[in-house]
Amino acid sequence: MKSWTWIAMLLALAGCAAQPVSKDHDQVLSEVADVVQRDSGGSGERQDLQLLVTQINSHGQLPDRLVIVAGGGVERFNVRDMFAKVSESPNGRFLMFGANPALDKAIVGGALSGQRFPRVWLFFVGEPGQEQEMRSIVEAAGIRYSFISKYKK
Repeated sequence: MKSWTWIAMLLALAGCAAQPVSKDHDQVLSEVADVVQRDSGGSGERQDLQLLVTQINSHGQLPDRLVIVAGGGVERFNVRDMFAKVSESPNGRFLMFGANPALDKAIVGGALSGQRFPRVWLFFVGEPGQEQEMRSIVEAAGIRYSFISKYKK
């Protein structure tokens, strides 16, 4: 019986060790700068990024579920206001860090439902599996989209 306990504990610890390592904010900003530099013709100098940065916050499983059921809840209006604000800025760049795929979809999808922001370029940082779904939501609003995985390679 003791051996089963040890085996279970070793499997649990092995699962913890297999978790991918997340990028820090500086690594993400460096990737965004690289994308912007490539887009501008790859000039030798790095441009001033000038972007609006936000993060979708998770508040735990139950509160997140309530926000998802509510189609993004009040957060969708806050995010919609941010899209409107960045669309009025000179370069229209917006960096958004996602929380979890379902919550991100509810908030961003709710914020962009029926909206058009063609001057915005969204850099979305999230789970690799959500790249295409977020792309379709964002591009439906006329927004340019670049995805950045939140995990190191």
